[in-house]
Amino acid sequence: MYRLIALDLDGTVLTSDVDILPSTAEAVAYARSRGVKVIVCTGRIVGEAAVFAKEIGASSLLISAGGAAISDVRNARNVKEWAMPWDIGAQVVEAVQNRPVTVMIYVGDRLYLNPYSDEILSNTKRTEGFWASKVVLPDVAAAIREHKFPVSKVFARGETEVLAEALGEINLLPGIHITRSAENNFEVMPKGVNKGLALRELAHVMGISLDQIMAIGDSDNDTDMLKIVGMPVVMGNGDDAVKQLARYITDTNDNGGVAQAIYRFI
Repeated sequence: MYRLIALDLDGTVLTSDVDILPSTAEAVAYARSRGVKVIVCTGRIVGEAAVFAKEIGASSLLISAGGAAISDVRNARNVKEWAMPWDIGAQVVEAVQNRPVTVMIYVGDRLYLNPYSDEILSNTKRTEGFWASKVVLPDVAAAIREHKFPVSKVFARGETEVLAEALGEINLLPGIHITRSAENNFEVMPKGVNKGLALRELAHVMGISLDQIMAIGDSDNDTDMLKIVGMPVVMGNGDDAVKQLARYITDTNDNGGVAQAIYRFI
């Protein structure tokens, strides 16, 4: 019997239209009625993640920022954080903030944006958690240097050629780890920090062994959590390389794959 389910959001719980299927929320309610804890485990900032966690009826703790934070759904605040040193974070941000890419910089439970990114994201983000979390500055790297902000994560999305130029600078920096969820983006994290690390920590606090966990994901930034759990499930729309880690491949995010997996194993 699995005692904990860890759910990725994008490409997993969320459909291609960034919606939640009624069948997903129903399956989460079913699992919780059986005494199973269900947590969101996402790359999104806690403010956004908490909104979706509440919509599906998940448990009161979640993993946000790609594993750089364990957060409380009830007040949308982080209870534990991991971050790269401020000087390294500032250099990562400098590599992306003046290029034509959408960039999100995670500092605690705040999401820092430059004006270019804010204009783009304001037309696509639907949750009040995003609006409550964001801080817009013309030079985010300068603010990081001035206030010595520890940076948990830097996300960038844009043309592959432009991203490659930025990565050429970022790859020279120590103490970082880079993952991707698609060809048009990358995430820079502190070295050793990922969804698997945070899930291991949270499971320990909950008194749940890793073999009693089912994790469901779809992309590269889910691999570390999929590798450590007893039942790694990958979405039908997931990356082929990620599917190699699966003990079970479920249906797609648009076709109720999360609910299918929950009813199969719970």
